[in-house]
Amino acid sequence: MRASPLATRASIDARAIGARRDAKARARRARDARAGATRDDDESWAFDPLALDARATRGATRGATRVASGACALVAVIACGASEDARAGGAAIDPFYAFSPVCPASDGVFRVGQRAAISLAGDENIENYRPLINDVLIRVRTELCVLESFVRETAVPFVREKGLGWVLPRRETSETYLAGVVFMLGANFILLGSTKVVAIMAIYHDLSLGLATRLFGSALGALGPTNEREKREKELNKVMDEQMNELKGVMSNWTIGKDDRARKTQEINDKYATKLEALRGSQEERSDRDDAVGLSKFRQVAGVVAVPLKVYGTVSSKGRQVLEVFDTFCSRYFVAFTVTYIIIKTAHYTVLKDFP
Repeated sequence: MRASPLATRASIDARAIGARRDAKARARRARDARAGATRDDDESWAFDPLALDARATRGATRGATRVASGACALVAVIACGASEDARAGGAAIDPFYAFSPVCPASDGVFRVGQRAAISLAGDENIENYRPLINDVLIRVRTELCVLESFVRETAVPFVREKGLGWVLPRRETSETYLAGVVFMLGANFILLGSTKVVAIMAIYHDLSLGLATRLFGSALGALGPTNEREKREKELNKVMDEQMNELKGVMSNWTIGKDDRARKTQEINDKYATKLEALRGSQEERSDRDDAVGLSKFRQVAGVVAVPLKVYGTVSSKGRQVLEVFDTFCSRYFVAFTVTYIIIKTAHYTVLKDFP
């Protein structure tokens, strides 16, 4: 069925009217959007108690957000102040607040390592590798600081104040039990890692300084007056040993008579007396010659310098050996020792509480 011309014209007019209405609505929304943006930027339009416009609602929300943010910041400042006050008050009664490890020996090792690296490579050449060197030295310093801080700030002050009665007391209490168990467990964890670093440093120290001082001290000692006196005594003893061997041969010969034995003994004594006198004369001539060229004074100085060098080298060697033994004990046997100690202490505290 075909539509009439009037119906078609009415349909077209209705669509045109709807299109114009939609265009006006879009234009109105665009104007409202621009007006709302302008009002949001206008500081005088910051408060709308009736919330008559949706844009105003968003502006009010922003204002409320700013106020809330300011309030939160104020509360945070007040809370931080209260926290600082609480921390300051807690520091007066709780020693954990005042814990600040001080490791002068570890810091000294760190500085010595830095200076050694700079002196070996030069300040300009080391610039590209400074972060790596500092990072490695800091790690070593940290390991040493753990042990040093434990000894200086925990073990020694506690033992100085409380003594050693808590190790294995006659009457085990909860305080002595906890003190012993916690101390041994903490020492176990700390010593297992830190003693290895100390032992390695002792080995490197002995190889670099201890061995050098021992060798240099031995060389100077060989030039010293003590070594010269020992050398002269050895020469005299050698001649006298030869004399005694010949006399022993004569005295042990039972085939000769008394007169022959006395005659041969006198001949041997005269021969070796001449040898000893000649040897003594040569030694005195050598000593006078050394005095003339100043070698005697040099021997005295070398002997004096050799003593501390030998002592330092010996202490370095013995210290290295002691630290190696201690590190071996901590690495292999300290865990078993700790477990045994905890078992004994637990049995004493629980089962044998009234013993002895």
